[in-house]
Amino acid sequence: MSPNKESIEISCADCGTRFRLWVPFEMLREWEKGVRISCIKCGAEHFVRKGLDGFDISRLKELTVEDRQAAAPVAAPRPAKTVQAAPPPPPPKPVQVPQTEIPEPLAPPAAAVAAESRDTVLVVEDDRLAREMVEGTVKDLGFRLISVKNATEAIKILRKERVTLIVADLYLKNPADPESLLDGEELLKKIVDSGLSIPAIITTGKDIIDDLVLDPKWFDFNVKGFIQKGNPFWADELKLKVKEILYKG
Repeated sequence: MSPNKESIEISCADCGTRFRLWVPFEMLREWEKGVRISCIKCGAEHFVRKGLDGFDISRLKELTVEDRQAAAPVAAPRPAKTVQAAPPPPPPKPVQVPQTEIPEPLAPPAAAVAAESRDTVLVVEDDRLAREMVEGTVKDLGFRLISVKNATEAIKILRKERVTLIVADLYLKNPADPESLLDGEELLKKIVDSGLSIPAIITTGKDIIDDLVLDPKWFDFNVKGFIQKGNPFWADELKLKVKEILYKG
């Protein structure tokens, strides 16, 4: 999470869906007056007010008329744009030799490929709540889903499963997890070095900037787009991007 933002977790009083927002510090004064937040799944409106000890969350329909009128209509930080990866730089880089950390090829056996013909999405996300949000988004589309919390588990899956799309967080390293040794970029590089060509979507809780997106290395790693987490619309943006890549939209 960016150091100039404050995190808030919301549990919908109607459907029970949990989601997280990141509020820029410059917007906290507006949140002290109270803002309206819509559930990312059912659309139920909630009233969120920043207090001295954190955020107070109430169901909007349970408030007084005065509180409803005072609540700002804008739910949260403006939605981030889904940004396309940079165009291919000429000439393309040659495929590198696999690194020693992956002693066997990242290619599933033929039997596994034949047994599962549906499009399979591999989600690599260390944050549990964010992982649940991505899982719910992908399941709604009807694709087969495999979800892991670090790059080591992702590599094990790629050795035995046929994966058609990877959704990976950019910052996966976690000192509390001894198997979390690679970030999203390092994972994608190892996949490419192993000889596999799998399209990928990068997610991140930090602000997406042109210097990050326009780096030509992402084309070499088969990255098809970036999604910025932390606003009420990022799950919808991810859904549209997954459908676009897998030709289901």
